[in-house]
Amino acid sequence: MDELVNRLTAAAGLDRAKAEAAVKTILVFLDKEAPADAVKELVDAMPGADKALEQGRKESDGSDYQGFGAMAAYHALTAAGLSGGEVQIVTKELLAHSRETVGEETTGRIVGSVPGLEAFV
Repeated sequence: MDELVNRLTAAAGLDRAKAEAAVKTILVFLDKEAPADAVKELVDAMPGADKALEQGRKESDGSDYQGFGAMAAYHALTAAGLSGGEVQIVTKELLAHSRETVGEETTGRIVGSVPGLEAFV
């Protein structure tokens, strides 16, 4: 997960705390919306992501994810303090990292399960 957080701080200009919050937010969202086996594969491939996901689950009461599909994640990320532009960069970078880590097939299953997420690929 450190690799992804470092990537987000560089690409989006986020400080480390905001980048970590963004990753937790996205992981919790995917955990709720995407195929469980695909999300597990992604989480297992990123050292530390399992702890981040568990912490994110504890911190979220679900009300952060208002809306439908990718818009729900967008609202949660803006509620976490990201601008619209930062949300786009973070999402694109996370999906690129996913493709590099677990491959096109698993990433495609995740993206295909969330309406609107394909706009970030």
